[in-house]
Amino acid sequence: MKPENGQMLLARIYSIIFLLFAVSFTANAQIIGYRLALNSSVFMNELGDPEVPHPDVLLATPTIHTKKFKPQPTVGVEGEILFQVSPMSHFGIELEYSKIKGFNNTPPVYNYYLTPYYKDFQTGGEFITSPIAFQTAMFNVAANWKYFFFEKSPLKPFFKLTGVVSFIGTDFSIKNSEDATELDSEILYSRGTSNSEQKKLPVFHLGGGIGFDYEIDDRWSIQVDGTLTAINTDLMNGVPNFTYVVEGEKAMLNYNKCWSLTTQISAGIVYYIEVGGQRGGRGKSNPSLPFYRKKM
Repeated sequence: MKPENGQMLLARIYSIIFLLFAVSFTANAQIIGYRLALNSSVFMNELGDPEVPHPDVLLATPTIHTKKFKPQPTVGVEGEILFQVSPMSHFGIELEYSKIKGFNNTPPVYNYYLTPYYKDFQTGGEFITSPIAFQTAMFNVAANWKYFFFEKSPLKPFFKLTGVVSFIGTDFSIKNSEDATELDSEILYSRGTSNSEQKKLPVFHLGGGIGFDYEIDDRWSIQVDGTLTAINTDLMNGVPNFTYVVEGEKAMLNYNKCWSLTTQISAGIVYYIEVGGQRGGRGKSNPSLPFYRKKM
């Protein structure tokens, strides 16, 4: 997707969200929930066929190495507007900012170091075996569907499905030291950040999860959930994937795009109102709603 197309898509998404907010305040006795939460995300693994290492990469890779990145704590923020679609489910439109960070003290040598893309950031073309780290930031626009259980209980477990348009920026770099977690000034790859002229990468991802909603009173509740998502990019850990291919007498490195698996934990509060009812309040409560207790 071209950068300008990503910007147009983002503008359209904003327009749709604005219309949803406008409609919510003109609906007749519509229950609306507003959720504000913090999140923490972790990169787990890449899906699909693994890269085939170039022979030079195999020779340069340390004997003791791992491809696994150790995750670092991150904090993001998200806001969601909720619409009831049945007595036990609702649909939500969510705006979210999240981060994923990790480091590897004993990394392998990557095929990426043999490509012209790497030389844009690192002159000389030498292999990197120093400790490395990545930082990936995502601005997400998500559509969520949640189904709740135990209508009459204040504690309501639920499961969720989510579809997301994400705009991703990432930095891949050498660590400052063995114990440091900050990125060094020596950038090995970058996209969609201040270290790159490229725009953020627009991608789709899909996922599902489980959580619970705990009712405090008829207006407020606490909501916690965990989500597993598959994201259509290989850049979540900062390193573009290239695989070694031999076709006849010709050897080459081909781009090897794949999906990435991530997890996220989110915790926040929800405030429910009824719009289109009595002015300044929720009006008459709907006894079938799963989000709060029936009034006596």
